Amino acid sequence: MFTESFAFYISVLRKDFTAYCNEKLAQQGITNGQLYIMLYVGKHPSCSPKQISLALHLDAGQLNRTLCKMVENGLIVQTKNQSDKRASIVCLSKKGEEVFAASRNLFLEWDKEVFGVLENQERQMLKKLIQKALLKKNTDWRENNEQVK
Repeated sequence: MFTESFAFYISVLRKDFTAYCNEKLAQQGITNGQLYIMLYVGKHPSCSPKQISLALHLDAGQLNRTLCKMVENGLIVQTKNQSDKRASIVCLSKKGEEVFAASRNLFLEWDKEVFGVLENQERQMLKKLIQKALLKKNTDWRENNEQVK
């Protein structure tokens, strides 16, 4: 039966996390889609839209529309790259930095809410097992998290 599949449980958790984020993010004035862009830009200041697109597997057109909306809302600043005038550089604005800090806490808060029933040792073991699976499966994730073995 499909309820015996890890994919089933992961998709249920993903839906719960998305609903949790949507509720909390609405208070910050950003969408769930903007969250991951904001987290990437916050961790990679002065990055290019192309870098964001590749890292988050986003269509360039979709990303451009989202970036424009984020500029409109004062969350990010886009400037021309001085060494390549055709390209732009994306940075968080002051407001974006504040939202970035608050958004990072969403992950920890949700973890506590959902995985608070587990003992610390169980949480650590679950985290290590999931990381092991990700390292095997996802090259992009592995490149950004090389310290995890």
